[in-house]
Parts: sequence; C-alpha cells; structure tokens
Amino acid sequence: MAELTDHEWYELVKAGEDAGWKLVWERVVEPESTAMRSAELMKRYSITAGDLMGMLYDEMIGRRKIDLYRDDGGSLQGWLRRYVRGFILNADPNKHGEISIDGVHPDAENGHMGLEVPVDDIKMTRNEVWNMTHLCFRDLWNNDPERALVLLLKTRFHLSSEEVRDFLDVSSVANVDQIFSRSVKFMRNAWGERDRKGF
Repeated sequence: MAELTDHEWYELVKAGEDAGWKLVWERVVEPESTAMRSAELMKRYSITAGDLMGMLYDEMIGRRKIDLYRDDGGSLQGWLRRYVRGFILNADPNKHGEISIDGVHPDAENGHMGLEVPVDDIKMTRNEVWNMTHLCFRDLWNNDPERALVLLLKTRFHLSSEEVRDFLDVSSVANVDQIFSRSVKFMRNAWGERDRKGF
C-alpha cells in the first residue's frame, strides 16, 4: 500500500475502502494522536485515537466532506490531519463562545488582528452575536479548514504565529499571518452577507 499515489489513496478513502482508511489511521490519526501537543489535549479532554478516527470517518464519508478535497497534487495526509487537529481543539468544553470578536487594529505591534465584526446594531444580544459568529466560522471551516484552524488557534488559544506554524506545519510565520489575514477577511465578508440575509 505504500506505493499508492495521493490520488489513488484519495479514491480509496472517498469510496470508504478499508485499505484507504487503514492508511488514514497509520498516516494521519495515529501520528497526530501521539504528537506532544495533541496528546496533551486529548488526555485533558478525554478523547482517544479511536474517537478521532470515528469523527474523521463521519465527517469525510457521512457528511461527504471528502468531496471538498481538491485532489490537485496537494497533500491528502496534511489536509486530513488538519481536520483531526480541529476535532481535538473542538473537544475543549470551555471553548464555546470564546472566539474573540474584539477588534484589534491590523497594525498592532503584537501582529494579531481581531475579528472587528461590523456590528452596527447595538441592540444585538450577546447570544445573537455568538450565533452569527458561529455560523460565519462554520462557513469558513467548510470553505477552508486550514484557515479556520489558524483563526481558532490565534483567537481562542492565543498562540503566536510561530506556535501556529509549528502546530499546523505551515511553511513559515509569514504564511501563518497571511492565512490569518484571509480568515479574518472571510469572516467579515461572511458576517456582512449573513447580516444582509438576516442570518
């Protein structure tokens, strides 16, 4: 099975074939679950590698997220691994409601750009703001899981660009910052679009 190309592996995974999913376990789930940072979080949130495998299968096959993979020469292993890391981060029971929407100017010295969500209606309740933020984040996740994870790591877990680079295996700090900038832009646009449509 080691001779499979990424495309051949993708086709097996997409078809739900055991051979393809055995490689998912060996190349994606098991390595991520034993990585130091992920292993610590998994222990803290009481989730197992088997849990991650089940969630990944449900997401890819049950919800057909595998259809979002572009299969254009990219890394299927890296793409699936980002989903697994997302499952680990989302297992935090204290996470919900903590995606920051506090605005920080893009030129701030610490390099963090807040979500500066364009809330013009002061009467909007905190619950409505969270619901809107959640919907926009879901849009971002469905569009690009990597951008969603970068946004989550920087705004919820307050990781530096260097830490995000290492955690997600991004090529450089500059790329992390660029991905984060694009994720913020996507969230703002998604917010505006949903606001116009009334959620």
